[in-house]
Amino acid sequence: MLRRRRADLNLSLRELSAQIGVPFSTLSRVESGKIPDLTTFRNIVEWLGVSPERFFPTPRVRNETTPEIVEQVLRSDPALSEKARDQLSSVVTQMYAALTVNVQPVQIHLRADQAFVPKASELLADLLQEMQDKLISEEAI
Repeated sequence: MLRRRRADLNLSLRELSAQIGVPFSTLSRVESGKIPDLTTFRNIVEWLGVSPERFFPTPRVRNETTPEIVEQVLRSDPALSEKARDQLSSVVTQMYAALTVNVQPVQIHLRADQAFVPKASELLADLLQEMQDKLISEEAI
């Protein structure tokens, strides 16, 4: 994008460097695919007139569960009959439910947290962690 815009404006690397305050050697490295530091990045996107967010895609939020994704793949497999797809989907769903572990970390709020000295809160955190670990290990049995 940088190289294309610079070429459209018929600018050399040195001319662009003078305009945006980034060393021409750095601009050359960016044009060849190297990732710039934050200050250089900010100067370049400002000169390009694009939003910095354009270069940081938002993570996809997955709405489907793993068994639902497996079922979609099975449904698109032409080698399977409808009955076979249903059976496989059912087995995967049952196995997934039986084998997944839903670990919820223990969280507490102490109304009198300011009354605790740091050592007391560390001891309490250690105790709660031990309790959680013990509960998780008993679930696995």
